[in-house]
Amino acid sequence: RLRQLVHPAMDIGTRPNCPVARAAELVGDKWSLLILRNLFLGGPQRFRDFANALEGVNPTTLSKRLKALQKSQLVHRIVIDSHTPRTRYELTALGRNLAPTIEALRDFGRLIP
Repeated sequence: RLRQLVHPAMDIGTRPNCPVARAAELVGDKWSLLILRNLFLGGPQRFRDFANALEGVNPTTLSKRLKALQKSQLVHRIVIDSHTPRTRYELTALGRNLAPTIEALRDFGRLIP
């Protein structure tokens, strides 16, 4: 059934070039997806906003995921005050392209009993 949904031009045999594999590499973990969700729903966020909203996330894990999302150019880190380390995070134009994916995951999650 999945083969019927796959575009004929998509070569499943070349996994390193597979767009799905490349996308999953960037956002294929729970915390990254939830960080992106929070940015879509709440706009720019500070580290403590994520820490408060994402129940169970370890601060080290949160920091690593934010850095990875920055490196992949999905999230931009903005320094608010250079004297004290205050920063906020916001979606980049590339990150905003994930809106339909996040919405689709939300819709799918509503189907799960």
